[in-house]
Amino acid sequence: MIHFHLEPLTKKWWKHMLLGLLFIWLAIWIFITPLASYMSLSLFFTLALALTGIFEIIASLLYKKETKRWGLHFMGGILELLIGGILLFNPVMTMDLLPYGLALWFFYKGGKALWVSLRLKYYNIKGWGWTLALGIGILAFAVLITAFPVLGGLSIVYTIALAFLALGMFNFSVAYYLVRFRKKLRKNKDR
Repeated sequence: MIHFHLEPLTKKWWKHMLLGLLFIWLAIWIFITPLASYMSLSLFFTLALALTGIFEIIASLLYKKETKRWGLHFMGGILELLIGGILLFNPVMTMDLLPYGLALWFFYKGGKALWVSLRLKYYNIKGWGWTLALGIGILAFAVLITAFPVLGGLSIVYTIALAFLALGMFNFSVAYYLVRFRKKLRKNKDR
């Protein structure tokens, strides 16, 4: 049975589409310019973190009345924006903490991806396994970044690029499934 109280969640598909575009663009940029300065990667990480926070805050406020757990998304957005802002104004600290910050962030996003995939399975949305695989992929890259933070150079750059690519694909898949779920809810309402 589909629970109609989840309908507000389906309105947030656009947030995931924008985040997917952002993360895939970031991954492509990293692949194309692997020798770009480590500081540039630090800057893009902090900007991506801050933008993700802004998207989370906006989405949680837009759907505040319709979603029970809007506060969790709001607080997560505030935390991402705050950390992104602090790191943006401390570039040396950002370069030192980049591998650890990225790994922690990817652990969080990978865990969130796993949770979303299990929710898709619970609501009998076909293809939920792809979302699960992407979540596992994001977590695997988080483990690699954590295990080898001092490697630096191209290996961590490419690992980060692959993690952003997986995160972008995950966000695209969430947007796709939210749109499908929304159609399914409408179809059941019309009955």
